[in-house]
Amino acid sequence: MNSVVLVLLVLFGLLVGTYCIAVMEQVAALGLRRFGLAFVFPLAEGIMLLRQENLLPRGADSFLFRSAPLIALTTIALAALVIPLGPHVIGFDPSIGLFYFIVLLSPFVVAMMNAGWSQNAKEGLFATFRAAAYLISYEVPIGFAAIGPVIAAQSLSTQRIVETQVSLWYVVWQPLGAAIYILAALIVTFHSPFDAAQAGSELEGGVFAEYSGSRLLLFKVALHAIFLLLMSMGVVLFFGGWQGPLLPGPLWFVLKTFALAACVIWGVRFFPRLRHDQMLSLSWKILLPASLVNIMLVGILALLIPGGG
Repeated sequence: MNSVVLVLLVLFGLLVGTYCIAVMEQVAALGLRRFGLAFVFPLAEGIMLLRQENLLPRGADSFLFRSAPLIALTTIALAALVIPLGPHVIGFDPSIGLFYFIVLLSPFVVAMMNAGWSQNAKEGLFATFRAAAYLISYEVPIGFAAIGPVIAAQSLSTQRIVETQVSLWYVVWQPLGAAIYILAALIVTFHSPFDAAQAGSELEGGVFAEYSGSRLLLFKVALHAIFLLLMSMGVVLFFGGWQGPLLPGPLWFVLKTFALAACVIWGVRFFPRLRHDQMLSLSWKILLPASLVNIMLVGILALLIPGGG
């Protein structure tokens, strides 16, 4: 019974969090003058999609097409279990929690590939290979950027990584790692303007081109949810997690997560959309070497300064 309650609480928290992220995106798009409308548009879009018919394209693989949104949401719910909201406020805390989180990004790749491949359409097929290329390319910088906090904390436990930042957040002396992580997280979640795999102006919606109704809504929720999770893990790795004065730990964690998400959503509005070749070059030619340099610098600092601080 406790497991069922835990899963329901995780799903409810993700749903509320994704709504908040959607509101932030609307505020960034509409401006503060239409602040009130930003709260209405996500709900209106959700109701509209729920009222739409769930169409199945002719010639599509029914099982892969129907299961892709469920795979994406299941992956996200499982990954959320290792995010510590406060001291011992966590679904479960394995000793390899961070490794578990990064590994669970792989089934999300599978869900995106199933969605595009199963449509039996050239737009979905092209988008499938684009999405797979981006997800595989940018999972590597995410993993390497996370090695810095692991070296400093000498642990893969997400709780332990937060506990070791009680005196100094890792972003203070690992700004390069934090920047790499945030940029790679944006691209992994296909956040505008890094959404060439599923943007309507690129491939007519890409992997979501043939989706409609509640299935499309599930995919939109999944993309917002994985962005929320990656921002949450960024707070765990670089911004001290629940650490903070006066307020309760979980409240500090929520405030930091949404503050980071808001800054990122606002900041990327000034970025131009990159071409497919530029997206891949950014990963393999810039972020990957920079992440290796970051690992070397963090290792040297951890040797010179006891505790890395």
